[in-house]
Amino acid sequence: MTIIIGIKLPDKEENAVEFQKILTKFNCIIRMRIGINNSSIFCSSNGIVLLQVESQENAINLEKELLDISGIELQRMIF
Repeated sequence: MTIIIGIKLPDKEENAVEFQKILTKFNCIIRMRIGINNSSIFCSSNGIVLLQVESQENAINLEKELLDISGIELQRMIF
């Protein structure tokens, strides 16, 4: 099973440290991380990140912690 978590991180400057701490905590379960820049807006304050994680249980645990960040949006794809 492949699980991709899509994350929209509002106000990158304010939330980046907390976001990075959570990703570091879960680094052993993250197989891939891709950051997407909004090319239509130079230096956008919002960020989009895609993560591939190893299992449904790991995805749930990671998502719970990420949702503690104010304004964050998550979507999940399962293949």
